[in-house]
Amino acid sequence: MKAKKLFALLICAIMVLSLIGCKKADETKETDSPTGVTDEGTKVDDKKDDDKKDPEPIVEVKEASLDFEDGLYDFVALYTAPANADAAEISIADFNGSKALKVTNMTGKVPYLAIDIASLVGDKIADVRAITMDIGTEHPDGKFYATSGKIIAYSGEKRTESNDPWSVYLANKNPNTAKAILDEGDGELFVAGYQNMIILTLDTDNGASDGAGNANFYIDNIRILDGTDNVIKADSSVAFAEPAGFSDVDRVNLYAVKDEIEVWSGDEGAAWAQGTGMNTLAQGGTFDPALITEDSVFTIYYQSEGDIWMVLQSWEDGAPFGWQRVADQGASIKNPSGTIAQITYDQLVKYCNTDDFVTYLSMLQCESDMDWSVSSVTIGQKSGIVELKNEVEIWTDDSGDAWAQGTGVQTLSDGGTFDPALIQPGCVINIEYKSDGMMWLVGVSGVEGSPFSWQRIADQGKSLTDGSTCQITYDQLVEYLGTDDFVTYLSKLQCESDMPWEVYKVSIGYPSGLVPVANEVEIPEFAGDSGDAWAQGTGVQSLSDGGTFDPALIQPGCIYTIDYASDGMMWVVMQSFKDGAPYGWQRVADQGLAADNGSRAQITYDQLVEYCKTEDFVSTLSQLQCESDMPWEVYKFTIGYPVY
Repeated sequence: MKAKKLFALLICAIMVLSLIGCKKADETKETDSPTGVTDEGTKVDDKKDDDKKDPEPIVEVKEASLDFEDGLYDFVALYTAPANADAAEISIADFNGSKALKVTNMTGKVPYLAIDIASLVGDKIADVRAITMDIGTEHPDGKFYATSGKIIAYSGEKRTESNDPWSVYLANKNPNTAKAILDEGDGELFVAGYQNMIILTLDTDNGASDGAGNANFYIDNIRILDGTDNVIKADSSVAFAEPAGFSDVDRVNLYAVKDEIEVWSGDEGAAWAQGTGMNTLAQGGTFDPALITEDSVFTIYYQSEGDIWMVLQSWEDGAPFGWQRVADQGASIKNPSGTIAQITYDQLVKYCNTDDFVTYLSMLQCESDMDWSVSSVTIGQKSGIVELKNEVEIWTDDSGDAWAQGTGVQTLSDGGTFDPALIQPGCVINIEYKSDGMMWLVGVSGVEGSPFSWQRIADQGKSLTDGSTCQITYDQLVEYLGTDDFVTYLSKLQCESDMPWEVYKVSIGYPSGLVPVANEVEIPEFAGDSGDAWAQGTGVQSLSDGGTFDPALIQPGCIYTIDYASDGMMWVVMQSFKDGAPYGWQRVADQGLAADNGSRAQITYDQLVEYCKTEDFVSTLSQLQCESDMPWEVYKFTIGYPVY
């Protein structure tokens, strides 16, 4: 009996000591890994260095919001808008003794995995203060290589971006636990009703760099935590609620480019600080400046609250530039979302005072006037693809093998649905497609005396393409078919490519006339302005009439750009209340004369002068308004300058 009591006391003592040890471990402050990723569940013995043992490669099991054991993952989605986004595959797989979400890298680019936190936690979204997850990686050769990336949080009403790094940097810490913290002081808290989410990226892969293939990674045990580190329950049955524009790349106001080649990726910097950038071949880098030709466009995929531009450096004797900002202070072309910027060849030449970049260029960098990050910088060529208006759909959902025509569409005279009278001077046939090859049209005529019978049109690279859109002009149709009498002779239109292809839509439209603009100044009074058909909005009054608009902004070469919603056409009304003014109440570029694609309209300085019969807007303009022939609303009104 005494022996049993002694044994029981010994067991109690061991349990007490264990509890004390656990409490001390819990109270120990978490330390960051070399890349700032926390190593939760890792013990370090208080011994000499040569007695220390590496921790077991198993992440501590903790209560999780999501553990993927139920096989559900509809709450995640791939974000493919960035130019360097990988077309990854998502699945559930066994990893580290349990089920996990597997992200398979398909092309060696960067996987962007979005997780819909707002839908997962519902009305608890505002309570979220941190998110952790176990991340493990593997490579095709079975060996371990370090990987790292970011957990990007999109917070608040504007889904403002912030990020925390993660890494799996040791074989005995694979998987490792990553942690994203929402800092209230930095405005990173989630808000109900605004589809706040996180996006996980894998940016650095040492295995791929060493030729071992691309890393796949696994996610498990996601813990969504409140302010006291309590786990918030998540509903794994929800579906990903896609925010507006999530799947679309906003390419408004940008040049359509083809043959994009990535120059560098994964760069960032503080305000007015240049990034790592890329050296040219002559300086030990990978960029060949011979790629810069007269049609070249640099495209920057970025995140910043500020402007974005490039810095070019030359370390060559006698160079016409040394350290040179290019298209800074608003001169770069940007989309309305502020996520993509472009710099043209003409701008490079203008700022650097040379077209001999092969001889002089040493380094390319990005810079901004606010903190910034860049996912990718590419160089491509202007494709010639233009925005269209008044589009009419001809046919959809067609496909074929290499050198095989698709089903196409028959004309009315041949029992089909296509009226060839739609093919008029100035029109463009637009093909939205997928293929690794070139795309063109085939015209067929079964009419006696026709100048053509079976004819390829703009084949072998003669059509305008950017890799996903193909355009063939009216003049090309006439050139290849030998006639402008399409109504009489055309029996059938088909698509064809030199590689297997799929066509989503074929339409006929007319060039909208829209051009990319930069150095834009927004006239904020127009945001939210609206009116009925043939009714002007509130608009804005000029300074001389007690308003806020300075008409000195209207300078030679400028362009009004109006982003709007309406089923009709959009234009402006200029009013003058001044004695002797050459205009009083004047519509400008109405009735379809403004460049317009149905959601964006542009009116040039020359049109303003033509309609108002003056260049002296400073002393004559009293009020500026918008108008349409259908009910309308304006989202944004700017004055900028075209970039060529």
